[in-house]
Amino acid sequence: MSRGDVLGIGAVLSRSAREVRTRESIAQIGAMGGGAVAAIVAPFVFRATGTPLSGQVSIATVTSILVAVLGGGAFAIAYVRVARRTSRWQRRRMIWRVRDAASLTIAAAAMAAMAALAAFTVFQRMFQGLLLGRIAATLMAAATVAAACYLLTNIGQEMSSSGVAVLLGAFLGAGVVAATLSADDPGWWQSNFSALGVSTETSASAFNFTVITAGVVLTTLADYLADDLERWDGVTRREVRTIRVMLIVIGLALIGLGSIPVDTSRLVHDINAVSVIVGFGAMILATPFLLRGLPRPFLLSTAVLGVLILGIVGLWKLFHVYNFTAVEMLSVLIIFAWLGLFSRTVASGPPDPEPEPDIQPTSEPGRIPAVLDAMPKGHPVQVLPQEAVTPGRRPSALLVAAGIGMAAGAVLVTLLRRGD
Repeated sequence: MSRGDVLGIGAVLSRSAREVRTRESIAQIGAMGGGAVAAIVAPFVFRATGTPLSGQVSIATVTSILVAVLGGGAFAIAYVRVARRTSRWQRRRMIWRVRDAASLTIAAAAMAAMAALAAFTVFQRMFQGLLLGRIAATLMAAATVAAACYLLTNIGQEMSSSGVAVLLGAFLGAGVVAATLSADDPGWWQSNFSALGVSTETSASAFNFTVITAGVVLTTLADYLADDLERWDGVTRREVRTIRVMLIVIGLALIGLGSIPVDTSRLVHDINAVSVIVGFGAMILATPFLLRGLPRPFLLSTAVLGVLILGIVGLWKLFHVYNFTAVEMLSVLIIFAWLGLFSRTVASGPPDPEPEPDIQPTSEPGRIPAVLDAMPKGHPVQVLPQEAVTPGRRPSALLVAAGIGMAAGAVLVTLLRRGD
């Protein structure tokens, strides 16, 4: 390795360390800003006589609104700030940039807001009759909002195909939990998950909104995975296009599933549901054959998860061990576990080629520094190539992103709390 290579690697590592420090500083600033806004707004809403943890006017309601609006804005700003420097962002049309930013922001804001709602609802059931004073309620809301802004800012800055898959799974989990906690029928699980879409107005809105947004995010994930797969040797454009189309079809089926509840049209609803299941099954089966260069551990994991799905269906159909709701829940968990593994495997890049044998003559130990010092001072310094970076900060893009995040959070909480 020449001296220029050493200096080039050192420069790249130095820039990476500075970027990490900058991102952490931005996340902490977002947390402090969100907490400060919550501390200013909350006292005007909470009652001096005491505020419950959950209910119509409660810590859960106020905190979820602030988390959705402020956390959504923080996520959008962080996402656009990092994404606009990448070649992927620069070569895409504006409509697709807005689609990516809006869908991911809505999912992130919804996940955080519904998680806050679910957490405070559980706490209220644990501590029934508890009322907090205005100062204590304000501190709890401010701390929750600060933590949400910090986490969402970090998530937005680290968004990749694997990050989108994790965000999608977390969003679905939070949405389903929020819908089940607000369902008026405690026996909904005796039918299937579609019963949540026709329960109370709040439960149905939360469930259907979750499914629709998950479909949009899945189409965004399809684009991320397609970009990553193009870096794999031996993967043709047709194979990349096939994977992308399969994910988009599944995403469109999810959008239809949430848009048309079972009580509106059972036939159309069931067609969309079957399309989602068959689409994921076909993708799991076809991926090892389409993408020849996948690592063996991933192929083994795919086979194990596929066998688990068949076993779950067999136990339900042949032995009636559990009902169909359990089949849906377990199958969805396995499917999104596989999707997460697939995203991480693709994002990690193709395996390195076999290293060529080193034919350079060996040198005595301890002589490398002397060789480097003996190099002429005019030796050219090699710098590793970097991804194209657009000059300037473009504050207009960040302002638009903040507006998207805050508007998405406001619309989200309006839908979730409409039935209260």
